[in-house]
Amino acid sequence: MRAIVEMPLTDLGLGTAVRIETVGCETGLPVDDVGATVSSGGFILIQAKAGMRRLDAQTEDLVKAIDQIVRAFVEGIHTSSDVRPVDLSRDRLVIATNHDGSRAFDQLGIVLRRLRTYPAGLPLSAAAPTDSQRRALETFVKVVVTRWTAIVGRKPSDSDLRTFLQCAEVIRLDLKQPDGIDLFRSERALHAALGDSLIDDPFNKLAWHGSEATAAQQWWRREELAQAVLRKEGAMQPMAVPRRNRLPALPQPYVRRGDHGLLGPGPTAELLCIAVTGGPGLGKTTLAIDMANEAAHDFPDGQLFVDFRGFGPTAPMSCAEAVEVLLEQMGEADAAAGKNPEGRRLHYLDTVEARRFVIVMDNVQESESVLHLLPRHGSSAIIATSRTMLGTLLRRTDVTHFHLTPLPIHESRDLLIRHIGADRAAAEPTAIATVLAACGGNPLALAIAGSHIRHLPELSLNQIVSVLTDADNRLDFLDLHEPNSALRTVFSWTYIALPAELRDFFVLVGTAPGPDIDSTGAAALASLEDTRTGLALLRRLRHFHLLQENAHGDFQMHELLRDYALSLCRGDRRLQDIHDRACERLIRHYADRAAATGPGTRLASQDSPRFLAAVRYAQEHGMESKARTIADSLIENMWYHGRWNDCATMLRSITDDPSKPKDPEIRSYFLRQLAITLRRLGAHAESVEYGRQALTTLGPRRSARAEADCRYVLAVSLAYAEEHEAALEQYHLAADGFREAGAESGLADALNGIGWSLAMRGEHQEALMYCTQAADLHGELNVPNSRAADLDSVACIHQLLGDHKAALGYFEQCLRLYREIGYRANEIRTLDSMGDSALASGDPNGAVQHWLLAIAILEDIGHGDTDQVREIRAKEAAALFQK
Repeated sequence: MRAIVEMPLTDLGLGTAVRIETVGCETGLPVDDVGATVSSGGFILIQAKAGMRRLDAQTEDLVKAIDQIVRAFVEGIHTSSDVRPVDLSRDRLVIATNHDGSRAFDQLGIVLRRLRTYPAGLPLSAAAPTDSQRRALETFVKVVVTRWTAIVGRKPSDSDLRTFLQCAEVIRLDLKQPDGIDLFRSERALHAALGDSLIDDPFNKLAWHGSEATAAQQWWRREELAQAVLRKEGAMQPMAVPRRNRLPALPQPYVRRGDHGLLGPGPTAELLCIAVTGGPGLGKTTLAIDMANEAAHDFPDGQLFVDFRGFGPTAPMSCAEAVEVLLEQMGEADAAAGKNPEGRRLHYLDTVEARRFVIVMDNVQESESVLHLLPRHGSSAIIATSRTMLGTLLRRTDVTHFHLTPLPIHESRDLLIRHIGADRAAAEPTAIATVLAACGGNPLALAIAGSHIRHLPELSLNQIVSVLTDADNRLDFLDLHEPNSALRTVFSWTYIALPAELRDFFVLVGTAPGPDIDSTGAAALASLEDTRTGLALLRRLRHFHLLQENAHGDFQMHELLRDYALSLCRGDRRLQDIHDRACERLIRHYADRAAATGPGTRLASQDSPRFLAAVRYAQEHGMESKARTIADSLIENMWYHGRWNDCATMLRSITDDPSKPKDPEIRSYFLRQLAITLRRLGAHAESVEYGRQALTTLGPRRSARAEADCRYVLAVSLAYAEEHEAALEQYHLAADGFREAGAESGLADALNGIGWSLAMRGEHQEALMYCTQAADLHGELNVPNSRAADLDSVACIHQLLGDHKAALGYFEQCLRLYREIGYRANEIRTLDSMGDSALASGDPNGAVQHWLLAIAILEDIGHGDTDQVREIRAKEAAALFQK
């Protein structure tokens, strides 16, 4: 009962004016441990079975407690005059746990309090945002549903369950000391107020008055009990200094982050240490202050705060200086006077161990600063925040770690709207999206942007955000002209704290082309022979939370940090020169990797965005041959895996600017590759148009080989558009060009094309001659991909002639070659054609087998839900029906 009296009844959701009027134990009420009537006419009914130490569906005490609470809820509350139903506005059904109780009960209590004002339309699970809260709620609900079903004979409805949970409450009872009161802490308060000369044995005095109060059922808060002792002893001095809260004010508005149940509710016997880490501007200090404020009632000796200045314009705070600040905030500075620095540190530790503080140690640069100030035991809590990983501190198994990352988009939008107002945000959604993209989920950036917008009501959002076009403009926008409200300045504090050898490397990584970088790329950037050294440098930047490492072992920098790195580079000629040379090395590195990528060594999917960025950088900086080398590998990789849309998007991003690439042959090459890709997507008219652009882009000083390549691609596009007369003309011109250039493989390609267009005109025998000649030439040159294409043409011509047995034989050869070189997209096409021939030759079972193999490959490469799959399945169904 004392726990209820010591807890403000507002914590139980009963209002500020509600008071306890009478109490009773084993009263016959449905919940029979303790019952209390309150001034609003309601009841607080408490059930405690051996302190409820475990929140577990199999715990007998928990089951018995919920049994009694369910009965109270179902059967009503029996008062001296009548029976009435439970009333959510004035009744509470409480489960009480003791000081050894599972912390899962604390998490459950948080969720139950949240449910009192929870919107009816939201699922219950959404009220438990953390894993620990979700597990606690699920366990509790499971027991409630089981016992309700057993008692009532049916499961509770959703409405029953919600009402039950809204009326329930979980509290902790502090049973560690006699009479349920922590007499030791109160004794220290009496000593501080009276001194030994006025009261010989404060502990016994306090215990006697506590027992007297118990007998009279007078329940006081700890402070009120101590004041009563002082009054009865005739104290002449004021009471001990009240609770000290030295925490800074929270920013408004702010986003609540993390598991706030770690520090409460309820007492704890052991020291709590929490480390909050993350990059600049992500809300580490806000989270720490929020957690400390929320747990204030569980740390009655005070909430303290010290800024270690680990990252900022001034020198970091020493351990001795931090001790002085904390002693002053504790009110212990005079008691520690005259001691040397080590003695003062030990005095601080003794005080923290003996009392119950929550201390926020903010802006810590390295673990040693905190380790010297951590007591070995006690009931206080330490929350340390840092822009570094605090690796030595986190080696301790008793440290809980929160690593903050940028806000998800929905929380970013909510925070921005709270700054600028919902009406203004709804009026210009495109501008809001621009601001959110510029801020990248960084809470400080969102707060600065919101302040800018809020104080410019006369301008539209589109006008305000129109400047967010490059790195310097974005950083200028995110600047309120005070150090803590200027993102460039806040970032600079981490940059300045970097070791000298890491500063240039940070700029190089931040300005390198591509969304991320691996250890080999880092070694190229820094001109290192050893990739392990490159990896070590990347991990050192990660230690300062300037990089994040992904599942592939690659490293990515936040876009705002990239803006800051680019801003540094633009403002320093030395850094710009270093950057230019480093990027040249990186492009050469990517080109070498691309050139070494053969049919058997496909590029990993995560390499594609990095290589595409390298292509763009190489184009813009006069390295067009390197751009083509890298693009060749990218395009081939996408073709082999059937990623036609991805490839078209990439090529359009290169060709959309008519002034780039500047070299006409290289620009013609990219247009040609786009024509091929569009043709494979079935966009034949567009493919022809880009084929013609590729030819005209060459200009009058074209080489014979480049012209032949363009004419060949144009001819293929025309053939697929069924313009075979025009295609034959271009094929013959291409063949002449290849002969002149000595390009035998190209000549064979042109011969195969001539054969195909002849076949489409019905000249099958002459077509077979051309295609067979092409296959033989490609075989002699050992070009398996092209030979497979020739054999495919031969097989298709046999299909047209009705000789499906011969067609299947050539398709088999073709399929074997595609499998050897890993060309999965063409393997699918060949299997589809083989299914057609097998069905035409009277073998529906064989046809279905070929089509099933084709579908399996399509699903394996992520094309399981496409028109191509649906077409093949339709043919499969028809074949099965035919059987």
